[in-house]
Amino acid sequence: MLTSEVLVLNAGFIPIRITSVKEAVCLLTSEKAVPVIEEDRYVRSPSLSIRIPSVISVVGYSSFPRKRVAFSKLNVIYRDDMACQYCGRRYSMKELTVDHVIPRSRWESITGRGLNDDFASWKNLVCACRWCNSRKGNRLLDEIGWALLREPFEPEYMPHLVISHDKAERKGWLPFCSVNVKIIDVIPDGARLPLLHAGARIV
Repeated sequence: MLTSEVLVLNAGFIPIRITSVKEAVCLLTSEKAVPVIEEDRYVRSPSLSIRIPSVISVVGYSSFPRKRVAFSKLNVIYRDDMACQYCGRRYSMKELTVDHVIPRSRWESITGRGLNDDFASWKNLVCACRWCNSRKGNRLLDEIGWALLREPFEPEYMPHLVISHDKAERKGWLPFCSVNVKIIDVIPDGARLPLLHAGARIV
């Protein structure tokens, strides 16, 4: 129970992180936070009885966590909204991968640059379903008559938290998730690895 997850908001009610019930109770009892949504269950000790929080707001803290987006396979997939950039369909994480628009075998002859120069980068990687990735192989898009859903780009900002819709709804977090949160339908494999930038997580 003490390790259950609690959504932490800043003073402006913007989600900034996820914490445990244990830490949330410490913040509440030290008056560093106030409860926003509470469950019907209680944490009890000889000197304390407090309702378990589901959402808390940190008193006097209004900072907004914005950090440079880390380049990674998962962040490319999230940038493209879990949609294959070739066929346009959305898939679960286990059915997705990333593909080099200009393949490794063609990179130097097409661009005149070495593999260390933007080959594995935001602008040459896109989210792709496994079927499209396999079908494309080492060919260029114009050789097979394909077009990208949109041109790949380096995002300036991505949400600090990625939360499954099921959990957000179940814990009453949805009303607070319009800013700084990306809601997804399916929790991907490796859900607790850092994703969007240093310190980000998916829950």
